[in-house]
Amino acid sequence: MPMMKLRDVKVGEAIMHRGEVWIVFDRHEQTRGNLRTYWQVKLKHLEKGNVYEERFSPDDNVEKVILSKAEAEYLYRDGKMLVFMDPESYDQISLPEEMVPETQRAFLVPNMRATLLKLDERVVQVEMPQTVTVEVTDAPDGARGDTATNVTKVVTIETGAQVRVPGYIKKGEKVKIRVENGEFLGRA
Repeated sequence: MPMMKLRDVKVGEAIMHRGEVWIVFDRHEQTRGNLRTYWQVKLKHLEKGNVYEERFSPDDNVEKVILSKAEAEYLYRDGKMLVFMDPESYDQISLPEEMVPETQRAFLVPNMRATLLKLDERVVQVEMPQTVTVEVTDAPDGARGDTATNVTKVVTIETGAQVRVPGYIKKGEKVKIRVENGEFLGRA
């Protein structure tokens, strides 16, 4: 794996740090008065998902890790395992649910496309899409006269998760949800 200066590493690339693989989540250059410049870098552990901040010199060498990406289609949940399929070869692969961040598992919809991050042909993480379109399966009626303000209500979507949406959304409608935080983006 190639060695490179930290100043040449971009956000989103993977590096080997302290014997483990980390994704560069955020980085910015800082200079204090007449002191030396340094890079304040947020690293996200590839397998565990925890975020860690580290301070590097611009001339520090790091080992760049090459990750490959593969498109996969989510099929179904089998106990604590998630079953994905390669859309070209139709091969199925079962992955532990821990590969998808806990807050995003509620938005796994059958037949949705996801990206599998691989390190040496071993899947290390599942990247969910930015948004997902889901159907509202249960929605309480909006209170009459609540149209003057921005009123929201909690509805249940087809995966069983609960999402906060505007008061005008009804049962059976399809809505777009941001997977990262469960935010309502609009009707589909």
